[in-house]
Amino acid sequence: MSGPDGDASPGRRIGELAALVSAATAVVGLLLALFGVPFTGGSAAGRSVAGNAGAGSPAPSTPASALTSASASASEPASSSSLPEAASGGHGASTPAASPSAPRKAVPKGWHRVDEPGLTAAFAVPDGWVRRPAGDIQSTWRSPDDTFDMSVKRDTTYGSTAQKAAAGQLAWYRRSAESSMADLAVVTHRTRQNDRDALWLEIGYHWTGQSEARTRLEVFVAGEEGQVYQLLVDAAARGKTPARQRELFATARAHLLIDVERSR
Repeated sequence: MSGPDGDASPGRRIGELAALVSAATAVVGLLLALFGVPFTGGSAAGRSVAGNAGAGSPAPSTPASALTSASASASEPASSSSLPEAASGGHGASTPAASPSAPRKAVPKGWHRVDEPGLTAAFAVPDGWVRRPAGDIQSTWRSPDDTFDMSVKRDTTYGSTAQKAAAGQLAWYRRSAESSMADLAVVTHRTRQNDRDALWLEIGYHWTGQSEARTRLEVFVAGEEGQVYQLLVDAAARGKTPARQRELFATARAHLLIDVERSR
């Protein structure tokens, strides 16, 4: 109904305003029902609340490789006795290790490949190194200055696992009358070699009748037919020799191939 001046009456205007408010409320309610209400600590669709903690941006995810590396580090070293701190780091545990069936990658400059069919193994040695008299189960090489010895061995004498082979080898080393090694201090690390569980050892010792300290780095890994492969680098622990010894050991490990007959 119109008022005297033709405009809507006050009651009608109030009713129309209430209708508009009601309609607006209904629209807002529909939008909230469809899209949700933002709130402190809340999360958008597909993102966890934890991802919004802190400064309001998603927390960076941890790469799977980092988790794997952290897990491996947490499990080593397991030591039977201690070496000096400078010699007890875990460098070798993270050395890339060749797979038995992996393609042969190029060796570094200054190194060359050695094939040992009798050991079903292939490995790399620095150029200029001299091969020592070989046995049926071992190939040994010496640096031109007589500082370093490197050896690859394939054997079943002490068992068919890396653990048994390492334990047996250490027991023999400790028989000084046979090994000529004395005052052994050993750190044993769990690691991976050629895509298999393995052990690598840091051994401090000296030759009987001599006082000069020496270090022997060794890795033991089982092959597919029950033989255990053993790679070692031995040197006197003097000057910069230990650092060079670790480099040699790491490179030799990275280029060791085992079960070669099966991988060809």
